Amino acid sequence: MAKISNTSIYPNIDPVLSDYFVVTDANTDLATKTCTLESVQTLFGLADTTVTVTVSSVLLNALWTQPLTLLAAPGDGYVLNVKNIILFMDAGSLVYDFDNIANVKIGTYSAGFISTSTFNSATDLVIPIFNGETDANIPSNTPLVLTGQGTTSGAGNGVMYIKITYQTLKLDSTF
Repeated sequence: MAKISNTSIYPNIDPVLSDYFVVTDANTDLATKTCTLESVQTLFGLADTTVTVTVSSVLLNALWTQPLTLLAAPGDGYVLNVKNIILFMDAGSLVYDFDNIANVKIGTYSAGFISTSTFNSATDLVIPIFNGETDANIPSNTPLVLTGQGTTSGAGNGVMYIKITYQTLKLDSTF
């Protein structure tokens, strides 16, 4: 058997949560078994998920008439716990002319706002937008949605990337 440090036999990778690794199970006479990185993450209470949603110019121009789902509803008996939202506005050659903010929300719970100056910027911006309400109910089995307020000229061509860190919490005694 090759040494683990032999990277030509055992190449280095960037692990993902669905990758497996080998463990010794103390509860079954030290039997060798496998588990996923995600199961270890959950064991230590580190079950955060981070996704990046790309919002094209077509979707941005339609945002004021058609809300955009950023995270799907988690299912019956679950709630989304948004921990962090940060966006990168990659300004295009044509600047938008939005006249009002956009709201990131779960039902009626507001997770944050995106200002018109962010949308209408002629330069690239990185903006943290999470400022979740402190005294509001987060509804269960409800998606995280980006909704525009006001109107738009439809002239812009920039792209927005929204990075969301969240947990899906089960509404039971394991909460």
